[in-house]
Amino acid sequence: MFYTPLNGFTWSLGSIVSWQFAIKALFSYRSSHNPLARIYWLLGVALGMALFFFGVPALVTNNIHTLKYTYFLADFFVQVTIQLEVWLLWFIGLRTYMKLRNLLVVTLPFSAVLLSAQLLTSYVTISTKPNLVIYTDKPLVLALKSIIYMAIALPIGYFFLRQIPNQPSFRAKAKTLFSGLIFIILSSAATSNNILDKGSDTVSSATILGIFFALFLIVNLLPRSSPTPVVKH
Repeated sequence: MFYTPLNGFTWSLGSIVSWQFAIKALFSYRSSHNPLARIYWLLGVALGMALFFFGVPALVTNNIHTLKYTYFLADFFVQVTIQLEVWLLWFIGLRTYMKLRNLLVVTLPFSAVLLSAQLLTSYVTISTKPNLVIYTDKPLVLALKSIIYMAIALPIGYFFLRQIPNQPSFRAKAKTLFSGLIFIILSSAATSNNILDKGSDTVSSATILGIFFALFLIVNLLPRSSPTPVVKH
């Protein structure tokens, strides 16, 4: 019997949201050549790929071996997203203090070690009560994930929230708010799952994230020429 996991829908919706954001950022970059819009475009594409491989395969197959490989692909794109977030964090706050390559010389090996550990130790199961696809990692992998999520994504989310008063309209403020929250919520939810549920989703976390993705999609569909906020350091 084929089971359709709830979190498969959640992550699939997240991929649509990410790619929609990426498309708007691409149009913004082509019209303005704003380097920040370029980073948003690449970040949206990479995150969309990660969420796609987390979600869509679980909607079409329950084959554990297939889902293990797609889980690794998803985490590969998560690490690509992390490195792009390092670039973003450097661009918006750290470029006056250090060179980008000085950051990458630390974060790239970190991601390589994390991916290698996941490939060797992680596994996938299908739960029917509740109906979820369960991605399970070892404690070392969970600890490494939590460290990099909180160290990179949280400061970016905080940066976006600080920009809200600088935005010229309610729509711009709303989009900047949700842009900040997506970094904070995703990193916090992932870290919480790592600590409390060994890296696995729960019905409540999948439902809450699904609602958030739906709201973000609606807000980002509001007409505006660019998803790039006004930035003040």
